[in-house]
Amino acid sequence: MATYFCSDPHAFHGNIMKYCRRLAFMTPADRAAFLALEAGGGDLRSLRISDESVDTMNRGLAANINARVGPNDVLWCLGDWVFGTGKDYVPKARWFRDQIACRTIFLVWGNHDDRKIRDLFTATYDQVEIRLEGVKLTLNHYPMLTWNGQHHGSVAAPNIHLYGHVHGLYQSDPAACPVKDAGAWAALDVGFDGHGFQVWSLDEILERLRPRLAALEALKQERQQFDPFRGRGHRAGTIAL
Repeated sequence: MATYFCSDPHAFHGNIMKYCRRLAFMTPADRAAFLALEAGGGDLRSLRISDESVDTMNRGLAANINARVGPNDVLWCLGDWVFGTGKDYVPKARWFRDQIACRTIFLVWGNHDDRKIRDLFTATYDQVEIRLEGVKLTLNHYPMLTWNGQHHGSVAAPNIHLYGHVHGLYQSDPAACPVKDAGAWAALDVGFDGHGFQVWSLDEILERLRPRLAALEALKQERQQFDPFRGRGHRAGTIAL
């Protein structure tokens, strides 16, 4: 049994295909229209993504999940399962859930999720802390500057934060990240838009975050602070890590 993480599938959301450039799922006609508007500085609001493209996205995301996550594995989705309103919302959420073979899916609520769909999942949370293979993880839909025990994190004993919501922005444009000392911030957006529309394994997450955990250890030593993200140091001249 393996555990995987994802966020922000936004199934049935045509506009997300435009604003997050999900070109891989667009029909040739939709892609051409999108690229023409983008190149010409046009208003993307004028482009309606076709139902065919939306269906391709829905099925493509489910297929990508099923290619890695088996029926007996565990999948954590950190929010925004499906997009919609009104009477069609729950049937759409159920349809997308039914496309995924994994039997154990946990949902961390996102801003586009309605509590009506809680029964589709093994369990749901606003925020949760878990331990997996010696790693402590704090899971929230939203990126957080600090979390419980963050300052104890190290390469040997990772304490990390996984989030979604920002759709790969900090991966594609690190300068957009508002966190000071982001190179030592052991947090990762596990959304589909920052990972080639794929789920994340724990090994992939740690590969990304080990350099930040090492940087956090170095930052604590350099500043003689046991928690540099809160500016807290030791009164004595030495620091305990």
